[in-house]
Amino acid sequence: EEQTDGIGATETIRFLDEFAKSGENFFLAFGLFRPHTPYVAPKKYFDMYNINDFDIPESDKEYLKTIPMPAARSVREKKVQNYLDKDLAKEIKRAYYATTSFVDAQIGRVLDKLEETGLDKNTIVILTSDHGYHLGEHGHWQKQTLFEKSTRVPLIFSGPGIPRGISSKSPVELIDIYPTLTDLTKIETPSHVVGKSLVPIFRDNEFKVRESALTRWRASQHNKVFEGYSIKTSRYRITKWGDNGEDGFELYDHSNDPEEMFNLANNINYKIILDSLELHLDYRIKD
Repeated sequence: EEQTDGIGATETIRFLDEFAKSGENFFLAFGLFRPHTPYVAPKKYFDMYNINDFDIPESDKEYLKTIPMPAARSVREKKVQNYLDKDLAKEIKRAYYATTSFVDAQIGRVLDKLEETGLDKNTIVILTSDHGYHLGEHGHWQKQTLFEKSTRVPLIFSGPGIPRGISSKSPVELIDIYPTLTDLTKIETPSHVVGKSLVPIFRDNEFKVRESALTRWRASQHNKVFEGYSIKTSRYRITKWGDNGEDGFELYDHSNDPEEMFNLANNINYKIILDSLELHLDYRIKD
């Protein structure tokens, strides 16, 4: 309870006790700091993991030649993190897992209190994150890329009217959370909101509210700004660097390359797919 997230959980629990007594409607956001550098957590969460159980992906300089220059720079920008010693990399990965388990435990404390007060019967709970995370994939650590490891986030909805234990492969975006909440709580969604309610997915997990999820990222190197846009469909990811693709393209087929290691943008067998996805990406950017 001396840790940041332990303190946050304790305060969240205190609020839930107050709301249970007052009976008032509430919106409560519990922001968790971990897992984040520095990877600090109580020792017992480190003891859950054996450092020898962790593998570290390998990525050499030849690989960088297969992707556009801005993408290569994004995974080598932090020189101190490049080509880490294997033992150090394993220690870092173990620490990341430990801090994640610590955060899981704090979320558990809050959910236990929600049940204890009976508020769980009329409360919608959402777990999500602001970005994904690299743990050595592509030779990179942390965030700030347009690869799946950085752009994909956890997103879990729980509460009345939401089926348990069901998952969906529909691409969705973080801007969809707001209209989903207004839909579930029967509040009128403002007309300017561009997100989409995910309630239809709760009713039918095969339903798709979107064809793609869009991510934008900007980086500056030597006074030049690199603009990158990426969309993930159910099967593919296409990334465009530069307003007109002048800085290069990436295309990944997740059906046989979930780790996004083989850029198919220059593969003639994928030209039709690349062209159609580029049109869809341009539409998403314009929209």
